Amino acid sequence: MEMAEEVYEKKILDKISDKVIDGIAWLMDKVRKGWKRRNKARIDEWKLMAYAFNRSPPGLIGFTLILIFLALAVIGPYIAPFSYDLPLTAFDSTAKLAPPGKVVTIKPGQLAEFLHVKPGNYTLLLGSDDYGRDLYSRILYGARVSLVVAILIMIVGPWIGIAIGLVAGYYGGKVDEALMRFTDIFLAFPGLILAIAFSAVFPDRIREFLAANPAVRDFLLALFALKPQHAGAMASLISVVVALWLVWWPGYARLTRGLVLSARENVYVEAARALGVPTRWILLRHIFPNILGPILVYLTLDFGGVILTEAGLSFLGLGAVPPIADWGRIINDGSAYFPNAWWLIFYPGLMILLTVLGFNLIGDTLRDVLDPKTRRSIEFKIKKKASGGK
Repeated sequence: MEMAEEVYEKKILDKISDKVIDGIAWLMDKVRKGWKRRNKARIDEWKLMAYAFNRSPPGLIGFTLILIFLALAVIGPYIAPFSYDLPLTAFDSTAKLAPPGKVVTIKPGQLAEFLHVKPGNYTLLLGSDDYGRDLYSRILYGARVSLVVAILIMIVGPWIGIAIGLVAGYYGGKVDEALMRFTDIFLAFPGLILAIAFSAVFPDRIREFLAANPAVRDFLLALFALKPQHAGAMASLISVVVALWLVWWPGYARLTRGLVLSARENVYVEAARALGVPTRWILLRHIFPNILGPILVYLTLDFGGVILTEAGLSFLGLGAVPPIADWGRIINDGSAYFPNAWWLIFYPGLMILLTVLGFNLIGDTLRDVLDPKTRRSIEFKIKKKASGGK
């Protein structure tokens, strides 16, 4: 008799993830002929990681929360009943600090035509703020602002530290000493204090830059879903992005350096050196892919931290300024009316909590999935015996 073969017991999510990974592999094969054949083992490993992730309840909860956040950020400005800066007190004076569930009647007239608002009855699902603006609409716009700020920070700030860590860890000696002492200078000061200092200095200069570069200004306005008349207010938001670029990299430099110090002693690195492979290719094609796991986990956990830090700076009055909708700014404006207007604190605070929680849950799950020992224990539980022939 033949021994029974071990196969994976696939669920619906496993089949979906298989199709997604196969689609990615198909696209890569179209771009680079033979990629799928050469990377068959890597594709199988990706599928095993997906199986392990699919069996983690915290990971699935976090994934669901982040999907909701991304959906709201992308389509939020298009499904919002009102613009983020529209004061409903222009139509109904009782809309100011209106509680959740308040109905506002907009009558036909020149004002409605001027503000491009269709007449009718509108229910304020989450109430309104102290200017009579719909809180539900502002939270949807705030999701876009939070996502764009986080992406702009994460595509620049961490990679500065990763590049410094790669160079310092690989070369060692005086190069390592100089780069790490430079990193220590930034680590010696609290990151939030530095961010506050930089955020207070940059707005005027950024405002001048945007005025001199209309193409960049229009692109950022579209990215944040803001009106052209609020380009000046956007400068404070961009200053937060630039400030966090300057303070967000030291942790990544330290992490990457430690990983490179270990990876550079591996046999495949020594073999690449012996074959005369250029240093940049050793770093980018041999070392970096093999240390990407811990960095990816750190990036995922940090994404929520960026959103929380940006909201904190806006709460302090250094990020988004009125009338830009930002979760931290909404809480700041509503704090003067708490606890009477509790909805101004509760709903944006809940959005921040759920978004940061989602990224933390995904980061914790990725740490288990990318750890071979932990992943193998999960894979062992989902294997079953396939009946063998005689």
